[in-house]
Amino acid sequence: MSKSFRKSLTSYLRYSGLLSFATAYVFIIISILINPWFNLFKNALSDLGRVGLENSYVFNTGLILAGLISLTYVPSLLNFFKSRIGCMSVGVFLVAILHLILIGVFPEGTRPHGFVSYEFFVLMTISLFLVGVSLIVERLSRYGLILIMLFLLSLIGSLSITWPSIALLELYNIVLYNVGVAILTYLQFKKSTT
Repeated sequence: MSKSFRKSLTSYLRYSGLLSFATAYVFIIISILINPWFNLFKNALSDLGRVGLENSYVFNTGLILAGLISLTYVPSLLNFFKSRIGCMSVGVFLVAILHLILIGVFPEGTRPHGFVSYEFFVLMTISLFLVGVSLIVERLSRYGLILIMLFLLSLIGSLSITWPSIALLELYNIVLYNVGVAILTYLQFKKSTT
C-alpha cells in the first residue's frame, strides 16, 4: 500500500468515529419507534435487543454495525498519537469497541450480556481518562483536560446520581463518549491542515 494511499485513507477514517455514533443513534431511535412499549424513563437500552423480542435484530444489528464502523476509526487514532500512553489508550478503546460488538452478539437474555455491557461502559470511561492523559503528554493540554473532565463527569454521573432508568444513564455516558470522539476528530483534522 503506497504512503499517499494510506494517508488518504487515514484522512477519511478519522470521521468514522463520528459516523459510528450517528449509526448507533439512528438504530436506537428506530428501535424505540418500533417498540412502543419502551419507556426511556423505565427501561435499559438493551431491552430493545432482548432475546425473544420480535424485532430485536434492529437494535442488535445497529450495535454491531456501529462497532464495526468504530473499528475503522482505530488506524486514524494510531496515526494521530505518537506517545506510548496514546497507543495504550487506543488499545483500551479498541477493547471497548469489541465489547460494543459483543453486546449486539450477546443481547439481553443471554448469559454474557451483563458482563460485556458493563465492560463496554467501564472501558469507554477509562479510555476518556487515558486519552486525556495522552493529549496532555503530547502537548495538547487544554484538550486533554477536557477529556479528563468528561471522564470525571462520566464517573461521578454514573456513581453518584440516581437515574430514573438505566437507559438515561447509558445515554448520558454515550453523549460524553461522543463529545470525546468529536474532540479527537477535530484534533485529527486540525493536525492534517497544519
